[in-house]
Amino acid sequence: MFKKTLLALALTSVAGVANAGAISVSAVNNISIEGNATTANAGKVSAADLGTITLNPASDYITNDLLVVTVAGAKFDTTSTPTAVSTQGTNPAVFDFVDFSDSNTARFRVSQNDHAKADDITIAGFDLLSGTPSDKQKVTFASKAISVNPLIGNYDTSKAVEVAQYVNQVKYTVTKLDGVVATGKGRAEFSSGLNDTLTLAATNDSTAVDALTLTKEEHVIKGNFSYLADYDLAANGGDADGVVEAAELANALTTTGFGSPVLSVDAGLTTLTIKDATLPAATSTVQFNVVGQTNGGSVITAPQSFTVDSSVADATTTITLATASAGSWTLDGSTDDIELMPFGSQYAQSITVANRGSVEGAITVTLKAGGMTYSKELAQAATANSVTDISAEVAAFAAESGVKGNAHVNVVVNAPSGNIGVKGVYYHKASQDRVLTY
Repeated sequence: MFKKTLLALALTSVAGVANAGAISVSAVNNISIEGNATTANAGKVSAADLGTITLNPASDYITNDLLVVTVAGAKFDTTSTPTAVSTQGTNPAVFDFVDFSDSNTARFRVSQNDHAKADDITIAGFDLLSGTPSDKQKVTFASKAISVNPLIGNYDTSKAVEVAQYVNQVKYTVTKLDGVVATGKGRAEFSSGLNDTLTLAATNDSTAVDALTLTKEEHVIKGNFSYLADYDLAANGGDADGVVEAAELANALTTTGFGSPVLSVDAGLTTLTIKDATLPAATSTVQFNVVGQTNGGSVITAPQSFTVDSSVADATTTITLATASAGSWTLDGSTDDIELMPFGSQYAQSITVANRGSVEGAITVTLKAGGMTYSKELAQAATANSVTDISAEVAAFAAESGVKGNAHVNVVVNAPSGNIGVKGVYYHKASQDRVLTY
């Protein structure tokens, strides 16, 4: 009789492995990381904040067996007492809370009546501690049963199921500045015209658990905006007092999508600030206007990159987003290649840049040799209506980069390409040969 009992228990164990239980949730809710972290919520999530969590067993649970529930992505608040309640109609099994074996694991014991596998078990009453969650961090629940009979051990193990997800409540998608400053137009405007546009598209998960009711936003855009001084001039509608005020910025910046934006710029014309006392808009744009060459506009600093620091807030809490790239402005210009130029003590080089136009251009040289690439903006510039000899500076750059022997040389000049010509000649000292390579 004893052996038959052991065999039956062993068969039960096998059946428990084959027929695993399953956890389900009525709704997978997002949790606002920023709202949940406020003093009012104290970094806690209650069972009531989530959908109904239900275990559908695939095996009968026997009196004195343990039900073990495990959470990942958060921890149990061990000062709260969770519950496991059977939906069995007549003489339901009673699950007594035993303990938290650790901060992720709650244990219940079947204290009265066996639980039939046809009936569900609802897990509730718990509180979770969020800790410091990251965006899109999932909260999952899993379970298993442990038989009082050591020959059976664990059974009815359910896979982890997502019950919630932590999210950053607000995100901005940035369509970056990408203007190309036209050297042929005195660098006073873009090759596409008199403006370039930055787009800030906001998503606000206002239905998330603990979501903040946001009422304002702010964007701080950093770069070199020295051309804004043009808008202080009387000819461009300014008051010529040496300060670029909000009214003058309203001409320099065309904004859409904001409610009532307040514009300001620092005295050094490097930091633009946009404050708006309304909800973040689905799409807001900032168009950067320049007066242009015809109207005597200033030179636009390029190449340069921009950043944007955004924040949103309610009456008491501010959400500060990570610094994001706001794009860049580049210069058009000429690109010339010298396919072969040897460097080293055996050779001398002659590399010249002829500029037949009236626009001076910065020179950037890139050397490619031995599988490596080296790039540098030279101290020399391509002077207007002149021929500039860059041989010595390029040779010094090659030496400091460790380039010896044959190299490819790329020369970029930020001036209208139709006015630029690059020539390269090298001289082999031993043979006294001179070779024109471009």
